Amino acid sequence: METGVADGAAVFEVHMGDTEMNTSAGAVLVAEPERRAPFETADPPLTERHYAEVRQAVRARRRVKGAARTALFSGAVTLAIGLLAAPFALIWPSASGVIVVVGVCAVGAVELVGYGRMRRAEPSAARFLGLNQLALLGVVTLYCVMQMAAFSPQEAQAAAMSPEVRSQLSAVPEMARSIDNLVLQWAPIVTYGFYSLVIGLSVCSQGGMALYYFTRRKHIERFNRATPEWIRRLFVEMKA
Repeated sequence: METGVADGAAVFEVHMGDTEMNTSAGAVLVAEPERRAPFETADPPLTERHYAEVRQAVRARRRVKGAARTALFSGAVTLAIGLLAAPFALIWPSASGVIVVVGVCAVGAVELVGYGRMRRAEPSAARFLGLNQLALLGVVTLYCVMQMAAFSPQEAQAAAMSPEVRSQLSAVPEMARSIDNLVLQWAPIVTYGFYSLVIGLSVCSQGGMALYYFTRRKHIERFNRATPEWIRRLFVEMKA
């Protein structure tokens, strides 16, 4: 009888002990959400010196960021022009038209690639974008030269007056002859003058853009020298 009572008391104590352990475990589980996060520390990971370095890097990066925005805008506009011109090259196919459409689209796509490299402050991005602008200048110049080489005064005369109009003017041959003389006189001037003007504007535009990109290299190198690697990586990850 005493042995049974002792065994019962032992079982009761064990049960109470388990209850206390479960209660303690339950208390721990309830309190667990209040624990500090694994990476949370009492002190902030960045000091005021780090914030000052970030602000300085932002100022040093302004010219590089401006060049990246310019490349993004230029690439988007150039690619849009090429895509919009593609249907005309299909409707009125010609060797010069196909060359221009393909060349302009390629230059626009490459410009967008250069935008990403400039945004990452890669020193080679300046030369990459500058040469791309010179490539666009070459495409425009080639197109204009092909158009001037293909110019024909006889075709200009035929385009100036349709056969129906020419037949109606057969009664007054002096007028038809006068129109032909005007076409022969002014068509070459207008054609060569127009395409020469396009080449000149392209030299100023694409040449100026190429010079602008080439001069961005010193700003990229200055930014990379003055900025810690972790800040440069921060700008890339934030796509800033």
